[in-house]
Amino acid sequence: MHKPNIPRPIKKIWRFFKPFVRQSLFPFLGIVYSLLCWALMKTIRMKVAGGENQDEVMEAGKKYIYGFWDGRQMMLFPFAAGKNLVILASNSDAGEVLKVIHRFFTLKVVRGSSSSEGARALKVMVRALRGGCNGALAVDGPQGPPEIAKGGIIQMAKMSGAVILPLSAGVRKKIFVDSYWNRVQIPMLFTSGRYVIGKAIEVPRSANRHDMDKMLALFQMELDKITKESDEFRTIL
Repeated sequence: MHKPNIPRPIKKIWRFFKPFVRQSLFPFLGIVYSLLCWALMKTIRMKVAGGENQDEVMEAGKKYIYGFWDGRQMMLFPFAAGKNLVILASNSDAGEVLKVIHRFFTLKVVRGSSSSEGARALKVMVRALRGGCNGALAVDGPQGPPEIAKGGIIQMAKMSGAVILPLSAGVRKKIFVDSYWNRVQIPMLFTSGRYVIGKAIEVPRSANRHDMDKMLALFQMELDKITKESDEFRTIL
């Protein structure tokens, strides 16, 4: 992709102000977004399907990792609150805003992504899962392609012993923001929707690369399935 030719004086000005922006403006934007998201989702009637899949994992005394599509995070933030989740946020400027949003909804944050300090972030996430937290991961982030799962969640489950729970959210009426790679979905006021939790996927510690590729394909298939279910309202609601 062609990058715009930004004049050097503007670059110098941005480098001067960037620390201030990161420390002041980004947290402010994160708080504003969080409040708007919380208020918006309060107007929406959401039901949960597949809750028994999570109940079985919890009754077995196991930790879990939610795997979801990046573009549906706005709908998922309220669902995640209070579930003792640790989540990955990229080291980008957008990640600075997300860090504030995640903390607003009581999520613990690890910085990093598959394209930036991925190995370190994976280790920190695994340590948190082994320490008693549950996890959450946007499996097509940080740059897509959209709704194509990457293998990080399989590696994370193998190393931590946590169980993968595919998770989706859908609403009847929404707006798509096509200017972003992930086609962000923004629910409309006073609509209805549902969360769908898919069948649990366990990755054995002994899994080899071939096994992990099969697990990733299985996860992709299950997440595609529940995504379709979360967007289908003719038989429910």
